[in-house]
This record gives sequence, structure tokens and C-alpha cells, in this order.
Amino acid sequence: MNDIILRVKNLVKRYEDGFSLEIPERKFARGKIYCLVGANGAGKTTLLNLLCLLEQPDNGEIFFNEAQITGSNSFNIRRKVSLVMENPFLFSASVFDNIAAGLKLRSVNKKARREMAEEALDMVGLKNFSKRYARKLSQGETQRVAIARSIVFKPEVLLLDEPFTNIDRQNVELIESLIKVIRQRYLATVIFTTHDFLQARRLSDEVVSLVDGKIVDGAIENFFSGEVEESDGLQLIRISPKISVAALTKNKGKVNISIHPQDIILSRSSIQSSARNSFKGIIRKIYMEAGIVRLNIEVDKGVNFIVMVTKASYEAMRLLADTEIFLVFKATAVTVF
Repeated sequence: MNDIILRVKNLVKRYEDGFSLEIPERKFARGKIYCLVGANGAGKTTLLNLLCLLEQPDNGEIFFNEAQITGSNSFNIRRKVSLVMENPFLFSASVFDNIAAGLKLRSVNKKARREMAEEALDMVGLKNFSKRYARKLSQGETQRVAIARSIVFKPEVLLLDEPFTNIDRQNVELIESLIKVIRQRYLATVIFTTHDFLQARRLSDEVVSLVDGKIVDGAIENFFSGEVEESDGLQLIRISPKISVAALTKNKGKVNISIHPQDIILSRSSIQSSARNSFKGIIRKIYMEAGIVRLNIEVDKGVNFIVMVTKASYEAMRLLADTEIFLVFKATAVTVF
């Protein structure tokens, strides 16, 4: 069996606003979990729409099991690839009817429809929700019903566009676990998007970074977009109304930046340093990774930095969630592109 289930070659999708997605080549292996990360407008949703054949590329080719997708085989392939959108639409009907609707269109008999729908609901943890009115569910429950509606067909590829947006922590954890179960049970390839880089690393086998419609090498952490401003001879990139990052760059106008988590120094108190960047933040999330600790630190609303420290440093500094911390990094640590 070929391990590559999806492959794109010289893929291009252009839009009237000037944005274009351009991917020379990319492969997705069977049974692996991938996460697409990048700023809003980087091309994550566009790529998902192309992979599930909702949109057609302007140039390039898409292969499924190494067979090029064409007009003659696209219908059959579309049945093997399923997409759950960021804000899924549920019919004004019961949860069961929402899940069974697609099965009915495919002429699945009534008994099989019930068995398949109940299996999917059980898998997403909503076994007793069959008779519930779909539009009365919470956002997290709605997301899980939408996933159930997709996996009822046992897709070979499941695409999830921002599945964790606007849902509570309990549903986030349930969907994270569900993604792993889907991969294991169906040997499905799962490709999802998120803005949470810690979640991306924790949940996926591979993180794919998109910047301005292009896949870039490596996983870009602490990725921000902003406008270049000059102040006292320094180049500052304003990434939020309150936060500007000093960098060494000759670029002008709008740019993207990233800072490697290992290049950021932490201190429990404000320190004097030659480093141009110093911010006060609050530790929001902590994740352990084989001797390394990754911290998600919020320095402004919507501005979170990922910082990497050794487990020994973490324990020595007694770092805890919701505690105040200071971040320091040099202007030379900022990559501008």
C-alpha cells in the first residue's frame, strides 16, 4: 500500500485581492496527523478547500493515492475526503437527521443509517444526543456533531478548519482525543488548522507552516505580522496596539516576524539588559516535553509567546500557571520576512 495518500504539485490558486497560494510540492502520508499553522490570511483554509475539491486550482495537480484528480474521478475521490468547516452549519432538524442526511442521499438503507449514525455519535461522545434539536447545541457540541457527520462515511482523509475556535476547554480536550481516535480507528489522515502552536506540536505528527500563501521550512514559532516603524534609529514592528518588537531589518511596511522559543530569556523580576525587547506577561499554559518545558505566555490580548526552558530551569524558577513573568530577547533574535 502506498504511504502517500495526498500529493500536490505546482499548486497555484490566485484571488482578485492579489493573494495567491503557491505550493511547488507537498505530500501527506496515510494515517498521519498534520497541523497547518500561520497567520490569518496565510492560505490555510484555501489549501483545505483545494484538498477537498471545494475549489479548483488555477494551475497544478492534486493526486489521491498517486492518481491525478480529474473531472472523471473527482466525484469518487470527494467521497473519501471530508471537510469540517470552522463554523459548521447544522440543519434545522434533530442531531440524528443531521448525521443521517448524507447517508440517505447515498441510498443507505434505514437500518444501516441508524447503526452508522449511532456509531458516529458514540465515537464523538454524544451517544444520547440523537433526538436533540441540532440548533440548540453549544458551540462545542455543534463541532462534535459536525465531525460525527463527516466520520459517518469513514473518510480516508479528514480536514478540520479551526476545530477549536470558540469552544470551551472540555470540548477542546474531547476533540483533541477524538482526532487521535479517528486516526487510529480508520487509519485516516487528519489535517487540521489552529492558531495554538503548543496544541499543534502536541497533537500532530508534523506541523506545516504557511506564510503569505507559501509553505516555509520548519515550524515557525512566535509568528507575528505587523508594520515596520522607526523610533530613535530602531526598527520596530508593531504587532498589537501595545506591543512593538525591535528588530534589525531594512524592510518597510507590513512584515512577518518570528522568534525562536530558545532565544527568549525568562526572569521572575524585571532585569537590566542590552536586549532591546523586554515584556511583562502572564503564564497561561505549561507543557512538558521530554526534559523540555514549553510555556505559553500572554503579554497582551491576543499576543502570546512560546518560550522553551529546561525542566531544571523550570523547577528552579518555580514557574506556575497564572504567574507574572518577564520576557527578554535581542533584536538579532527576531527573524523578519
